Amino acid sequence: MGTDREEVTGKILTFANLVSLVRLLLLPVFWVLYVNYGEGVLAFIVIMVAALTDLLDGQIARSTHTVSRFGKFFDPFVDRIFIIVAVVAIFVVGRLPFWIMLLLLLRDLLMLLLTLYQRHVYKRDFRVIFVGKLTTALLMIGFCMLVLGWPVVPGAGLTDLSFFPAWGSGSSFLGYWFLYVALIFSWIAAAIYFYQGTRPLPVPKTAKSAALQKGGARGSDLPPIAAANKASSSANADQRFAGNEVREGSETKPPKPRAG
Repeated sequence: MGTDREEVTGKILTFANLVSLVRLLLLPVFWVLYVNYGEGVLAFIVIMVAALTDLLDGQIARSTHTVSRFGKFFDPFVDRIFIIVAVVAIFVVGRLPFWIMLLLLLRDLLMLLLTLYQRHVYKRDFRVIFVGKLTTALLMIGFCMLVLGWPVVPGAGLTDLSFFPAWGSGSSFLGYWFLYVALIFSWIAAAIYFYQGTRPLPVPKTAKSAALQKGGARGSDLPPIAAANKASSSANADQRFAGNEVREGSETKPPKPRAG
């Protein structure tokens, strides 16, 4: 929800977090309408309202300067739960193959484990990247089309295997193609998040300079090898300086007068 330059508060009861809570409470409503009663149009309206709250909560938090630590966790948590519920619901009604549901759920499980690892080891949260936002948008569009059951487009005519919907010769929902693209981007985003989440943040140049100045001011703070190298360099410099003094003294010393 926020950026590094935003002031993050410790508040929980903010308007933005309440908007995220509304999105979470809409999930059982969506499930009952779609799975229990088969009301695709009403379920589509609910999922659209939930998607709208996903756009609003971050904007509200930033505009009102109420970005909170709880919200930075709660907002993506609700997003993950929303995607899981939508995927399972569409699978239950028979419009989603098992392998697509499995890959999406495995990706979310990986993201959950990475989030816990990053918070435990590095004490930080993920920065949302463009590929991740694009994945969420494509998933939401695909889910909405499958829930609504519209539009219907001709199949690709490549294979009639039932677990590859939209690839056959018959008509199929356009939403499947959005899910296929979203599935590719979701694992690309997961790979990027995995790379970022398992490595410490780079030290800024200013911090490196301050550390070097501090190490130069206090030799005891240096590691043993660095301290030994520094001592050796100082000794060599002293020896060169002494040698120069001897040579300069011998060159400037006047010659002795000859006897007789």
